[in-house]
Amino acid sequence: MARTHQSAAQAILPYLFQYYDGRFERSTVIKVVSTTAAVPDDLPGHIARQSEFLMGAALWLLDYLEDACDDPDEYLDLLPVGPSEDLEYDMHCADDLLHDRTTILRIATLLDERGNACRRQFRRLLDLIDDETAARLRQSFKGALLDYISRAAEIHDRLKPVTQGFPSTMEELGRQRLGMLSKRDELPEIYFLLLAPDLICHPQSKIREELRSQKAAELLAGYGVSDPYELCAAYFLLEREGDALVNLNVLTGIVMICALRHLPWAQDDFGARAGLFEKGKPDYCLRYEYSEGPTASGEDPLDFEWRLSEAQLFFLATGIILPRDRMPSDKLIRWFMRQGVEERRAHELAWAAFIAYFTESGESGWEDIDLFGDDEEDEEPISEGSVQDGPTESSGAAVALPDSGALAEQNEALARQVKELRGALHESERTSSRLREQLRESERKWEADRSELAQLRETLYRLRAEEDAEDGDSAPMVELPWQVKRRVVVYGGHDSWRKVVKPLLPGARFYDREELTDLNTVRGADVVWLQVNAMSHKYYYRIIDAARKHGIPVRYFGSASAKKCAVQLSLDELAAERKEV
Repeated sequence: MARTHQSAAQAILPYLFQYYDGRFERSTVIKVVSTTAAVPDDLPGHIARQSEFLMGAALWLLDYLEDACDDPDEYLDLLPVGPSEDLEYDMHCADDLLHDRTTILRIATLLDERGNACRRQFRRLLDLIDDETAARLRQSFKGALLDYISRAAEIHDRLKPVTQGFPSTMEELGRQRLGMLSKRDELPEIYFLLLAPDLICHPQSKIREELRSQKAAELLAGYGVSDPYELCAAYFLLEREGDALVNLNVLTGIVMICALRHLPWAQDDFGARAGLFEKGKPDYCLRYEYSEGPTASGEDPLDFEWRLSEAQLFFLATGIILPRDRMPSDKLIRWFMRQGVEERRAHELAWAAFIAYFTESGESGWEDIDLFGDDEEDEEPISEGSVQDGPTESSGAAVALPDSGALAEQNEALARQVKELRGALHESERTSSRLREQLRESERKWEADRSELAQLRETLYRLRAEEDAEDGDSAPMVELPWQVKRRVVVYGGHDSWRKVVKPLLPGARFYDREELTDLNTVRGADVVWLQVNAMSHKYYYRIIDAARKHGIPVRYFGSASAKKCAVQLSLDELAAERKEV
């Protein structure tokens, strides 16, 4: 490992000499790189095995792959069948609103086993990242590393270090670190370079107390990253490519630690949280005039002669019904403000916390579980003559009182056990809820697939019937243009086709084949029509997934003729009207 770190340092120094030419002396650059590379440990390797870091990379990969892959099986088939039990136990109880926990754990398991059982799958998974995105990942990690090296070199120069040999063994390093507090003024640059991983992301006052330099504290406190998820994924990409940047030991580890401390679950203090809701109800007053706004094609919006409430607007925007008897917690708003969040933003975060809680956790019913207990309410009243009143006599013998210190330790241990058991119960409840929801989702998808297959068969039958029919033996016609009565949205089709068919179907809403429109339009429709002869796979699956999710029926046009398509849609409406009657 020492030889690997040395080789990486030698490989990157020529680039750093050129990059810092005229800004720092070569001796300064050498000192910063060699000191941190020489630490007898593998800091990046330790961090890359932490579940928190694996989870950050897994979420970035899932976000990217879900958007980049036309078929989710391209990456899902590469993942292990089930997550690692150790990783599942160690992973934070953090819920993501976009991806289910099982998939996150499976991809984190693949990253964790990248050097063993999942070596091939790991390489194939990263091969799915396109060249432009891969270049951005490399540059992001490199930029974060250069930013830190610049700060370290400037601090190194400002502290005017004394020449000092670096420890050659772990024991010598331990002795130096034990005596570091008394030798900070003698070894300022060594002290900074070794303890910086413990100081980054701390308040400036804390860093200054340790470094005894205001400017050094400013430089170190100002170090941060803009996208921690991206840096987590970038490390694994660079590692797979054998890049020297992953083997600079402490310098590489600094970037990774900084990314870790920017992730949402870096701090997890359940006891410090305020309640997320309190008694109340949403605003049902019809006080807002609804406006659809201009369409993407520049057409005037449709005018509506009604007003909406906040609850209605929220549902229109999200499809979520607000709880009838709960409101965001004022205590949580004040809690955010005590942390330094300005008032308006605190209100927004409290609403976000309120909604996020009820979209996932609330359905499990675990809000009724007292996770932390209330010892005061559970205490039994102390009867007269009890232990607290002093020793009593029974059969002439004094009752020996237990040692108060031992009792306190036992109570503390029991309290910890109760907290752990309640946490385990909470997690099992949520896992059970997720499994039930996955089962319901699978059943919904099966029904949607069966319905969609029936529509495809009907379309194919119509196409064959038209091929076999005589000229005079056409399907029953309707009068065009046809006024569409239902909420119908139409996707796809060539521009020329759409230009002809649109006047034939007033009332239907058409979207350009390259326009990835707001999918709320799918949720608000009665039926979705697709003209797939001019539609990309990515566009098609996005529409289909949204329709399946909200149970919206999908129809397929069976002809390239605009007139035949208009007739097909109008006949479908007539059939739907007859069914309703």
